Amino acid sequence: MSFQYLDNGITGTPSVTVRESLFWKKQRIIAIPACNEEEHIIPCLIALATQSYALPDKVVLWLNNTTDKTCDRARSLQDKLPFTLEIVQVVYQPHLASAGTARREALAHAARLAPLDALLFTTDADAEVSKDWIYRTLEAFAHYPVEAVFGRALLLPSESAKIPLHLHQDEQAEQAYGALLDQITLELCPEPHDPWPRHIEHSGASIAVTRQAWAQVDGLPDVPTGEDRQFYKILRQNGIPVRHAPDVIVYVSARLSGRAQGGMAETLARRLRAQDEYIDEVFEMVSSRLRRIRKELAYRGKNQPGPALADCPPTRIRRDDLEKHVKRARRVLSFLRQTRPCLSENLSHTPADQCDSYSPAR
Repeated sequence: MSFQYLDNGITGTPSVTVRESLFWKKQRIIAIPACNEEEHIIPCLIALATQSYALPDKVVLWLNNTTDKTCDRARSLQDKLPFTLEIVQVVYQPHLASAGTARREALAHAARLAPLDALLFTTDADAEVSKDWIYRTLEAFAHYPVEAVFGRALLLPSESAKIPLHLHQDEQAEQAYGALLDQITLELCPEPHDPWPRHIEHSGASIAVTRQAWAQVDGLPDVPTGEDRQFYKILRQNGIPVRHAPDVIVYVSARLSGRAQGGMAETLARRLRAQDEYIDEVFEMVSSRLRRIRKELAYRGKNQPGPALADCPPTRIRRDDLEKHVKRARRVLSFLRQTRPCLSENLSHTPADQCDSYSPAR
């Protein structure tokens, strides 16, 4: 979750590189799980219908356990949209009803009749994709040898203003620290298919994947929540390259009563009552990040499949201690850049359990 608002408008014509790529010709099918989204579903569909340059071929609206007027409002647009809108209504038993289940089955349904070379997208029913969401996604596929593209989820500008300033500042501080960790990672484990600048989000509000890659990992994992982050882990474990495209943007609502347990709405509501003592669990200590990088490099050196960086549980950071971790991350990053030529080779030959600071990397 991020609070910035980016004007991602594009002008002119699609680039030759994108128009001549194979991805430009692939079918684009979007799966949207929805539960009681009568307030947001029309803006969601209109945002998809007014895309610059590249429109969806088909949108699957997966209405699960819906009791409001979401279906009626979606049907009111069905004949006016420049793509096929398929509305599917399902009712899950209470113990099975979850955001993860709905997204998994919505994508599975979308893929069932899709061409083998189709592109599968998913977003949220309370989201409004940016004008160039599809085009920027195709651009990422065209420019990088990847099978999946993850975009960023930002708050709708009209709702972002409702969030207290201190929460914006805390979020920005966390994101800045996360960017430092990511740059440290890229210094030691360069990924030509996913270079800097990139982001570190894995939100179901913006995922695109080739149908082949989706089938290779058997779709989204069968978990009630966090299916988006788990999907990224599975892709990585299977050696499927992913691009974290910073210019692929989706705007989501800042509501405090969400559909997914542990999701953004729940986090936001909790932080409005009282800020969390710890920053987001995806942000770990520098020493923890270095240990995990060393382990991965050791596996690579032996040509053995190893655990993905994201698989190891991080060490949580107290919010009051964040500034000192930021300073340390900056020192480490500066050191790594100064010693770049021999860094990765030396690091991979050092025992993984010794990497509790940056100095052994010498």
